[in-house]
Amino acid sequence: MEIVGKALTTCQVDPTGDSFRIVMEDTDGRPASVVLPTDCLRSLLMTLPNVIEQALKVRYRDDTLKVVYPMGGFSLQAAAGSDSRILTMTTPDGFRVSFALSPEDAGGLATSLVDTDVDQPRAALN
Repeated sequence: MEIVGKALTTCQVDPTGDSFRIVMEDTDGRPASVVLPTDCLRSLLMTLPNVIEQALKVRYRDDTLKVVYPMGGFSLQAAAGSDSRILTMTTPDGFRVSFALSPEDAGGLATSLVDTDVDQPRAALN
């Protein structure tokens, strides 16, 4: 069965945390939903950014377009039992994502931020 959605309404996690529901409105204005196991969340999180960029490139026929979010803040924490750091970046509206940085990754990021050439070609913002 295929559900063609018009708008995402909400997402809900079941009381046990074993599944989640994506609630939407279909093209006829009726409520519809999809229930998936929470194990699918990581797959969705890893897949959606690529799907968004593919859709932008196809829709606008421009390979430089990227989905870009304004930075609202960040935190850096030591990872327990590791020499890695956890970099968490947030947007002003509450979107948050965390990355594990090895010491080499952290050093490379710091160097890149300091040495950024502002005259390099830029990607289009969308």
